Amino acid sequence: MDTNKTTSKSIQMNDLLKAWVVLVALTLLGYGLSLFSSELLVYVGPLIIAALILFKARIILTRYLGLTRCPAWLSMLTSMIFTLTMICAALLTYGSAALSQ
Repeated sequence: MDTNKTTSKSIQMNDLLKAWVVLVALTLLGYGLSLFSSELLVYVGPLIIAALILFKARIILTRYLGLTRCPAWLSMLTSMIFTLTMICAALLTYGSAALSQ
């Protein structure tokens, strides 16, 4: 009985470690994109950052908060984060395009 708990905890920790590695990789990717400056990134950069935010939020909601057991909350929070991120990305794209002209 005790070995099942240990096995389950080690599997859960492995999943959390994998999720953490993916979160760090996405963060480094976003940081790497911020180092480049080009005309195309003025328009596309905020959308790429928004996509990275959505991926990271989804990983945190499913892996760390365990909302796979509650699909209604997962759906609601994902759609809310998506909406807010898209509004912010649109404002950033519009603002950075206006400043570059």
